[in-house]
Amino acid sequence: MNNPICNECQHFYITYKPKFPYGCKAFQVISKKLPYLEVKNISGINCALFSKRNKNVTIKYKKGRLA
Repeated sequence: MNNPICNECQHFYITYKPKFPYGCKAFQVISKKLPYLEVKNISGINCALFSKRNKNVTIKYKKGRLA
């Protein structure tokens, strides 16, 4: 994978810290930039722990009133 998008990774999260808004649970990193950029700057290789986030979107149609 050339450039993983952190927003689509299951390890990516937004922190409550204004100075370090982005985090990665896999590498246990919080940073100002996206975590994959930090990993690339430090190690020189792309993120190896990227895993696509599963979106659980199910729409169930039920009979009856919507109240």
